[in-house]
Amino acid sequence: MRRSTLITRALGSTALVCAAVALSLVFVRYDAPAPRWDILGALGAAAITAGGWMLACRTAPPLGAAPSTAAGRPPLPHRLPLPARDVGRATGTVLLLLTPLVLTRLAAGSGGVLSGLLIILVLAVTVIALLFARKQGSEAVARSKFRVLTDDAKRGELHAVRVRVGEPVRMRYLERGGKPGELDVTQFHWLVLQDGERGIRLSNAPEEVGRAALRLAGQDGWLCWPERWKLIEAELPAAFVSDSGEVIMGLTDPDEARPYLTGTRPPSSDRAVRRLPRTAKFAAPVHTRILGGVLLAALLTAPVLYIGPDQLPALLDWLLCASAAAILIVLALRGMGEASRSLPEGLSWTVQEESDPSIA
Repeated sequence: MRRSTLITRALGSTALVCAAVALSLVFVRYDAPAPRWDILGALGAAAITAGGWMLACRTAPPLGAAPSTAAGRPPLPHRLPLPARDVGRATGTVLLLLTPLVLTRLAAGSGGVLSGLLIILVLAVTVIALLFARKQGSEAVARSKFRVLTDDAKRGELHAVRVRVGEPVRMRYLERGGKPGELDVTQFHWLVLQDGERGIRLSNAPEEVGRAALRLAGQDGWLCWPERWKLIEAELPAAFVSDSGEVIMGLTDPDEARPYLTGTRPPSSDRAVRRLPRTAKFAAPVHTRILGGVLLAALLTAPVLYIGPDQLPALLDWLLCASAAAILIVLALRGMGEASRSLPEGLSWTVQEESDPSIA
C-alpha cells in the first residue's frame, strides 16, 4: 500500500473532472457540428491525467508503520474523527453508470421518435441503477452508529479497554447458491485486537483493515465503545486509538464487547488524535479493467464524434455506441468483481473459511 499524495489526488480529481465535462458536453451542446473537438479534447485530457494518476500511485512512497511513542499510557481522546468519505470512488461510479445514457444520446443525434423513446428507456434504467448503487454503497447506518460514539466521547463517557493490534483476517462464508451445484461466497474482513489471550474483531472494509494492520501492527492503544451502547442494535461501533494517536473505526460483535461495557472512562480534552494516513487508490487488478473499458469505449465512439452521428449510416452509428457501452459495462463489472476478491498489497492476511451447517 502506498500513501496518497497531493499529486495523486490532483491527477485523480482532474481525470474525473475531464471525464465529467466530456459526458456533459454530449447533452449541453448536443446540436454542435462535427468534429466535436471539445469532447475529444476532454476525453484526451482525461486519458492523460488518468495515466498520470496510475503512474503517480505506483511511485508514491510506501505506507510505513506509525512512529513509536514514548512509554506510558495516553488518555482517551475527547474528540474522535469520523471516517473520511471516499468521494473519488463515488464520483467514478456515478460517471460509469451515466455513460450508457450519454452514449445513447450521442448515437441518437438529431434522431426521431424511436430515438427519443430509447433515450427515455435508458434514462429509466440509469436511474434505477443509480438508486441501487446508492443503496448498496450506503454507509448511513454505520455512520449513524459512529456519530453516537463521537458524541459520547464529547460528553465524556466511553467504555474502553487496552488492546494490541494483531493480524488482519479475511473470512469466507460459503452458502448454497441460487442454482443447483453453485456456492455463494460472502467475505468479511476484520482486524484482530488482542486483550491478553482474548481477541476482539474490529470489522471494516478490506482497504481500511489492511491500512490499519500495516500502519499499526503490534501497537498498543485504547479500544473504545459508546456509553449508550444499549440503544444500538446489532453490531456496536468502536474506535481503536493507538498510542501514536491514529484512529480506525469499525464495528464489533456485541458478545465480544459485552465484558468491557461495565464501567466508563473519562476522555481527556488535551489529547489530539487523527485518522490513519490516506492511501493511493490505484489497484492494478481493478483499475486496469475499468480504465481499459473506458479507453476502448472512447476509441469506438471517436468516429461518431469526428464525423458526426447524422453523417454516419444509422446502423454503424448505433453499432459503435452500443458496442462501446457493452464493453464498458462488461469490463467495469469485471473490475468491480476483482475489487471484491483482491486484498490490499504489502501485508500478509489470515484467511479463514466457514460453511453454512446445511452444506458443511
